[in-house]
Amino acid sequence: MAAAYPTEIPPTGIPAGQSRSSSLRCGGDTLRAMAARTILAPLALLGELACGAAIAHASPRSDPTSGRAVFTGATLPSATSIGLNPAALGIGPFGEVVVALTSTLDQIGIDAQELDVATGALVPTARVRAVELSPGGMVGLVLRTGRYTLGVQALTSPAEQFVAGERALRYHTSGGSQRDYVGTVAGSIRVTSKFFVGAHVAHDNTFLRLSFARDTALAAGGAPGGQNSEEAYDVCVRSPYIGSSNLKVTVGLAAEIYRDVWIGLAYHTPPGLAIQTELEGDADVTLSPRAGGELRDGDSSVYVQYPASVDGEVRARIVPELELDLHVGGRWEDLSRLQAYDVRMFGRRLVGTGVPEWVLRARGFHDSFALWAGIERYEAGQMWRYGARVGYETGSVDDRALSPMAVAPRSFTFDAGGQLRLGDTGWAVQLSYGLQLFPSVTVTESAFDPRLQIACVDSGYDYNSRGCEASRAGYAIATAAGTYSRLQHALRLGLRYALP
Repeated sequence: MAAAYPTEIPPTGIPAGQSRSSSLRCGGDTLRAMAARTILAPLALLGELACGAAIAHASPRSDPTSGRAVFTGATLPSATSIGLNPAALGIGPFGEVVVALTSTLDQIGIDAQELDVATGALVPTARVRAVELSPGGMVGLVLRTGRYTLGVQALTSPAEQFVAGERALRYHTSGGSQRDYVGTVAGSIRVTSKFFVGAHVAHDNTFLRLSFARDTALAAGGAPGGQNSEEAYDVCVRSPYIGSSNLKVTVGLAAEIYRDVWIGLAYHTPPGLAIQTELEGDADVTLSPRAGGELRDGDSSVYVQYPASVDGEVRARIVPELELDLHVGGRWEDLSRLQAYDVRMFGRRLVGTGVPEWVLRARGFHDSFALWAGIERYEAGQMWRYGARVGYETGSVDDRALSPMAVAPRSFTFDAGGQLRLGDTGWAVQLSYGLQLFPSVTVTESAFDPRLQIACVDSGYDYNSRGCEASRAGYAIATAAGTYSRLQHALRLGLRYALP
């Protein structure tokens, strides 16, 4: 990449090589520093527990423990609606305090293949199997004051994490993760007895770590050089601790359109209300053995376009005698914005090493849609509450663009849960479980192809050639061909207190 394109033409039009100051280092110091500077210190401890985990969510911005999970949704007046649909907070007769621990556990399999650039044949290389845990948590408070309802929340969802520790996958990922720490203030206004509007403002601190390898022989237009030409990268960046670029806004409405039939709809903006987000930090680069193998450090910026999203739900009483409600909900995410991580690296110690000033780490997402439906028992002061939902989610990436950085084909979901009220007190315990099944997909014609980089160099770096276009987009690297399978478990354990 460094040889292929002049540094004055970076992919997003921002001048490459510009200098920035940064003292961020990857690891636990990042989380402890965040804890000292934000209101989310208790949740930062959960983030440290996730270090080293290795699997990615189906969607990088959705939370499988909220929205499709039972006892959550865009029409429910619970603390989870602070983030989902603040308008729904006004529907309930009581306020509440909720503390919840959440987690995802992924089982993922990749039967990786390698492309012989001389013959075009695919050769099996590794059979990857991983089981990884990623924790999260939230604290929420809902206060009712007649016509107005207020809510505050501190949240860190289970992190999106990338496959680690597998050499066969190193040109796509050697590990890393993205975790968000979100503080939210929300409000709901009762316009009429059957119509509510609401909004929230959230401050989202994002921490992103990307680890991967680069084949310097391939980048120069030669055949893949193996370990002797392997250059290793560890990029660790974050959003500002405090800043307008971290702000996200949600606007929503909730209405009773017929007796005991409610609809809720909410729109969530990307961070900063901007086209793209800039994360700043550091990059550690281990030069290839043939270049001396020295560790060099520098500064880094990563530009990423995060998606907007919409949550919606219809809730209707279908069996009044048993207090059973039908829930039909869905979510759209504008993931087509998130095509790649645009990684910039600069600094005095990187000058003259051949390290490219910018590299795109392709993800290749497109818009995703999720739909679920189920039946739940309305609480109404009863000791027991229970429910179950089933759903379907379209793939977030085309099959040919599947990679260890984006294991997100179509999937099926099942969620169930129960709540127990503790005696005559206002306390209740909730437990919900979700299962997401991704049917196995075999990729033989991968969008990732090292021959495209060779073709780009052979063309004299013709900007309009197919090979150079793929190189600019991050696809002219080792193939991602192989068979992908995945099973994700999601768990939510909550303690709830109903305020009088």
